[in-house]
Amino acid sequence: MKHGVLHNVRWLLSVQVLRLLVGFFLGSWMGRVMGPARFGILSTAAAISTIVCCAVELGMRQLLLRELGRRTRIAPLVAGTVFKLWLALGVIVSGLTACWNASSHALPWPVFWAAMLPLLLTCLTVQNNWEEACHRAFVSSRNGMAGYIGAAGARAACLLWLPTVTAMAWTIAAESLVTGLLGMWTGQRRGRGWWPRGWDRRIARAFMSRGVILVLGQAGTLLLLRADTVMIERMRGLTEAGIYGAAVRLSEMVYMLSPMMVTILMPKLAGLLKKHDEAQFRNLVRRGSELMVALGLGSAVCLFIGGPLVLRVLFGAAYAASIPVLLVHSFSVLPYFQTEWRYAVMVASDRAAVTAWLSWLGVIVNVILNLFWIPRHGALGAAWATLISYTVCGIGATWLVADLRWFAKAQLAALRAPFLWLAHPRRSWSQVQGLLQRHA
Repeated sequence: MKHGVLHNVRWLLSVQVLRLLVGFFLGSWMGRVMGPARFGILSTAAAISTIVCCAVELGMRQLLLRELGRRTRIAPLVAGTVFKLWLALGVIVSGLTACWNASSHALPWPVFWAAMLPLLLTCLTVQNNWEEACHRAFVSSRNGMAGYIGAAGARAACLLWLPTVTAMAWTIAAESLVTGLLGMWTGQRRGRGWWPRGWDRRIARAFMSRGVILVLGQAGTLLLLRADTVMIERMRGLTEAGIYGAAVRLSEMVYMLSPMMVTILMPKLAGLLKKHDEAQFRNLVRRGSELMVALGLGSAVCLFIGGPLVLRVLFGAAYAASIPVLLVHSFSVLPYFQTEWRYAVMVASDRAAVTAWLSWLGVIVNVILNLFWIPRHGALGAAWATLISYTVCGIGATWLVADLRWFAKAQLAALRAPFLWLAHPRRSWSQVQGLLQRHA
C-alpha cells in the first residue's frame, strides 16, 4: 500500500486542527456580528438539520465503510445501491421536514432550505466513503479540507459585506456541495465514474433492514447532541438558544477527533472479525478505548482552559453566559468519546441493536432532565443534562449488557491511560504507532 495508516492520521488530524483554528475565528466572529438572537436561528437550523440527517443516512455510513472494505469484489454494487438510497431518502426527508416547518414556522424558508442542502447531497459522500474504506482516508480528508476552506472563505466575505442570517446559512451549506463535488471528481479519476451506478435489490434490502436498527442508534446519538438546542429555542427563546449554541459550537470542535479515530480503526475491527481473531479484536478494542480516553481527556482540558478565553475575547460580552455552559460541556467530552468508540465496535460486530437501545436510554434521561432544568436554569441546565446523559449512556449503561461487561471493564481500565502516557510518553507513542499500523 503506497500510503500508510499514519499518513491518513496526519491528514485527518490536519483537517481537525484546521477546523479548530478557522472555526474558532469564524465562529466567534459570526457570533459577535449576528448577536445571540440571530445566532440562535443558525444554531437551531444546524440542530434540526443534524437530527433529520439520521433519517437520510439510516445509520448506513459505518455499515458502508465496513462492507466496502470487506466485499471489494462487489464494491461498485454496494456503493451504487447506497448512493441511490441516500438520494431518494434525501428528497423524501427534506419534503417531510418542509411540511413540519410550514406548520411550526421554526425557521425562515431561505435558512431552512440551506439547512436541508446537506441532506439532499448526502449521496455525494459515497465516493469519499469509498476512499476511506480503501485505506485512503487522506483523500477524503483532502476533499473535506477544500470544502471547508471554500465555505469558510465565502462566510468571511459575507461577514464583511453581507452579514445576514440567510447568507451565513448558505455559506455553511456550501461545504457539503464543494466536498461532494470533489468526491465525484475523485471517483471519476479512480475510474468509478462521477457517481456509483450499481444497484442490487438484495443489497438494498439488507442495508435497509440493518439500517432500521442502525438509525435507531444513530438517531439516539444525534438527539443527545441536538435535542437540547431545539428544546431551549422552544422553551426559552432564540437568545438563550444562541447562548447555548456558542458553547456547543466550541465544544463540538473537539468532538471531531472522535470520528477521525473511528474512521481509522473501523476497517481494522472489521478485518479482525473477518479473520475470526477474537483475542486480537478484544485487544484492539481495549487499546482503542485507551486512545479515546487519552484524546478525550486532553481535548477536555484544552477546552476547559482555552474555551472561556475564546468566548470572552472573540465572541464578546453578549455571550458571557455561555462560559459556564462551556465549562460543563468540557466534562462531557470523555464520555462522548467512549460512546462513539462503543458504537463503532458494536457496528463492526453486527450488534447495532445494543447501541440503539443504550443510546435511547441516554436520550430518555436527557429529555427528562431538560424538561425539568431548561425552564428553571436555561442553557446551563441543558449542559448538565447533557453531561449526565452522556455518562449514563456512554459508560454506565455498558454494564447493563451481560456479555459486554468485558467492554465495560475495558472502559474503566482505560481511564488510567492518560496517566500512563504522561509517565512514559515515548513508550506510549510507540504503542499508539503500533496500534495504528497493525492490521493496515
